[in-house]
Amino acid sequence: MANRNRRSILTTVAATGTLGLSGCLSRLDKWRGENNSPKQKQNDGDSDQPDTDDGLGLPGESIEEFESLDKWSALIDSGKLGAGTDDPYAGSQSAHLTASEGTEAAGIYKSIPDGMDLAGKNLSLAVKFTGRRQLRLTLELFAPNSQNAHVLQRTLIGPADRWVRVDFGIGRIETQPDLSDVRQIRLSVRRRGDMTGRIDCQVDDLRVVDRPKTGKVMLLFDGILESHYTDALEIMKSYDYAGVEAVIPEAIGEDGRLTIDRLGEMKDAGWDMAARPRTGSKFLHEFSPDMQKGMIERTKRHLEELGFENGAKHFITPRNILSPTARDLVEEYHEQAFRFGGGPNALPLTDPYNLGFFSGTAGEVTDRYVDYAAEYGQLAVLQFDYFGNEKGITTSEFESVLKYIDGKSVEVVTATELLES
Repeated sequence: MANRNRRSILTTVAATGTLGLSGCLSRLDKWRGENNSPKQKQNDGDSDQPDTDDGLGLPGESIEEFESLDKWSALIDSGKLGAGTDDPYAGSQSAHLTASEGTEAAGIYKSIPDGMDLAGKNLSLAVKFTGRRQLRLTLELFAPNSQNAHVLQRTLIGPADRWVRVDFGIGRIETQPDLSDVRQIRLSVRRRGDMTGRIDCQVDDLRVVDRPKTGKVMLLFDGILESHYTDALEIMKSYDYAGVEAVIPEAIGEDGRLTIDRLGEMKDAGWDMAARPRTGSKFLHEFSPDMQKGMIERTKRHLEELGFENGAKHFITPRNILSPTARDLVEEYHEQAFRFGGGPNALPLTDPYNLGFFSGTAGEVTDRYVDYAAEYGQLAVLQFDYFGNEKGITTSEFESVLKYIDGKSVEVVTATELLES
């Protein structure tokens, strides 16, 4: 059964209030400096963040700092590997992966003859790319060989020209890898969306952390559609689940959209009302920086004025692409940000502004990612929009998803509960 006691969780959230949230921010500030590069600061003993040996203030430990590339090689026909010294994430250099337009991917690998024990670990990586908006990252752990692979993946949709961290979710498992005996690590970077142009990407600080015993699932609903109330709310109540609604304040009460009263009922049932600016057919980055700032600021303020203060701390990226300007603004006004990621997220998080979701209507793929969240202590964020028509999900199909989740050892959380945890 799903591991959750909603009344006790809500009581804990209410009791901790803003103290818990400010604690999350103080931990993030320990590693984020100018241009989102990590601060080189040792733990002063007052933080509840575990000590690290590298001064980044992040959970876990770095297993590869890329200060030397002698043990790394470029995969055959997969671009070039060099040292990136102009803007390293930490230390004196990062690994710089490039591939020409005619090359499918940029890839590197490192062999570990004596093996490495990564059992019980989740992995994250610092990434910076330029020249495009989207990339697909694949991190493969061969344990002990290529027939037994633990494959971690992430779709990264901006921001370009900016260091971010990727908390890798599991994409697939091949045969029966033994993570206590990892003999090779491979990293591949591929184009997504626009398939033209070269690949130019830097990576740094491959980090491992002890994964939690219990994974988490989040149910995210986009667009304040009325069907989220009429078709989803009561079914979720029967499982004692609450969701996260991406609220566009200007659309409240429009035809087919949720009213303030119904949003209030959902909030009373434990839901978060998260901020989603209205951009129409445009991407957020297509507006001027001042307009982006105004949209993000107004959306949060409107939610707070409506009584949705907790939900207003969380940002749902319109049309998924986040520019460097928008990333800075989101960090200024919010405490977590979500956009499409194509798989689960590793826990505990090293970048709360790079949380990825995937479709909750993908059938076996959705089920598999929930399985991975349960087995490997990860976070699966399932996204839903339309209900009850040819391009949406039926209520019976939705209940089947909830029933599947209920049969797994996971905790169903809202965005606020994730932040507090």
